[in-house]
Amino acid sequence: MAVLGGRAHLNGITFVTNTHIVRGKLSLGTVSINERRLPGIGIYNLMDKIPFLRGVSRLAKLNHKLFLACILMLAIPWDWILPDDNLVVSESVGLELVIYGFVLIILVVVLKRLWQFHGAEHKALNIYMSGVDLSLSAVREASRVSERCGTNLAVIAFPIIILLSYVTTPVLIVVVALPIGYEIFNWSSGSNRLKPVFLLASFIQEYIVTAEPTEEQIQLATATLARAIKCDG
Repeated sequence: MAVLGGRAHLNGITFVTNTHIVRGKLSLGTVSINERRLPGIGIYNLMDKIPFLRGVSRLAKLNHKLFLACILMLAIPWDWILPDDNLVVSESVGLELVIYGFVLIILVVVLKRLWQFHGAEHKALNIYMSGVDLSLSAVREASRVSERCGTNLAVIAFPIIILLSYVTTPVLIVVVALPIGYEIFNWSSGSNRLKPVFLLASFIQEYIVTAEPTEEQIQLATATLARAIKCDG
């Protein structure tokens, strides 16, 4: 498909194709859409042909700035900066629960606008994937749960991260777990092989990381996705 996926921001939505990055912004009721060519297309095309690396390529296309930041994180000698004997690990279960609860409140309440844009992104992408003509009326009625959301990958990768935590460093855990998780996700996508995993991911999408978008956000998602489809021909 021309459009690989998208991501939400506090003020808009980005959709990514194999050739372009299209960013739509909503500010004080005004919509602006900008497009630019995806950097490093040749490298990505090569990575797309190699198992495990294709997962890295897909994630890098969706957020190449984050991908470059991860490379920088790998280059930093963390063993020198944070030696093991200086790390303090809290064993208080009560404190951990408080921290998790605080993070959950931030996710659900403080970032509500982000989740609304995330919901609008999912609605538009679901219509695109279904093959139905992209229209405001269709996007309004679409589901906020997407089988291509990164939440699905996160749920798959989480157990892998736990297992790898016993044998390698935190930075390498992420680098190894995400490509493995992507291959598992790719293998199980469109089937019932990992149905409980996708049910959990759907629950998280429905009640935590998406919210019902406003009419303006739906219009922005529809217009941005239409531009992305046009960019890729």
